[in-house]
Amino acid sequence: MVSTDGFRQEIRSRLELANAQGRQNLTIECGELYRSMSQLPTFNRWMIFCCNAMRAEMALTDHLIFDDRNESLLTVHYALPRQCRAKSNQTRSK
Repeated sequence: MVSTDGFRQEIRSRLELANAQGRQNLTIECGELYRSMSQLPTFNRWMIFCCNAMRAEMALTDHLIFDDRNESLLTVHYALPRQCRAKSNQTRSK
């Protein structure tokens, strides 16, 4: 079964590998990530977990890529190395 935590672990694993390879960025497409971890069709109701995980792992240096020609619509360009905490974990200071 797919879960947000499972997708987040896979994203972190891919980021660690790309960083170890000396890459400056990693682009992950939601449909590809979902298909790599699930035998379910893209646009299955469980795909929301994949999208949520991708957004949760974003840092301030990352950006979303929306492409209406792409069936899954969501792609994230993650910057490396990962020096910023994920957006959802940051708090605002006064």
